[in-house]
Amino acid sequence: MKRKLWFGLAVALQIVVLLVMIGSRWAILAYGEKILLKTAPVDPWDLFRGDYVVLRYEISELDLKTISSDSENYKRNETVYVALAQEGPYRVARSVSKNRPAGTLFIRGRVQWHNTWDRRLSLTYGIESYFVPQHQGLEIESQLTTLDAEVSVDRRGNASLSRLFIKGQEVKFR
Repeated sequence: MKRKLWFGLAVALQIVVLLVMIGSRWAILAYGEKILLKTAPVDPWDLFRGDYVVLRYEISELDLKTISSDSENYKRNETVYVALAQEGPYRVARSVSKNRPAGTLFIRGRVQWHNTWDRRLSLTYGIESYFVPQHQGLEIESQLTTLDAEVSVDRRGNASLSRLFIKGQEVKFR
């Protein structure tokens, strides 16, 4: 009897963990603020995952000479917060900080590398991969003149990729 109870609890715990993971992404998409980011994609293919588009955002590489920063030294995998400002239809980086900014829209990132010599900071946001139906990744890349990404950002800076746009038109998959 005890064995069945422990097995049932283990299965229930796994289901709860999966639901929390799915629910947190859904909440960001449903309730987060929608922003538009400029991208520069690359199209890889993975044997196990299929076609996907790797996205690199303009806010992924920051020039610390042109935006404000609260630190001169960032370490690999350190969490940072990038305050965003509206510039036309897009959001652009206004400042980067090791602390959450108050009263402004921000996105949470992780330091990939920091070049102290030319003061450049490379960041990832967890929204760099977008999975597409098989054989459509190259199609997206071949049509590429401007690819924009709609991203939902919650109040804690967590981001989730919503949609892609080419020349202002939403990318629709067959």
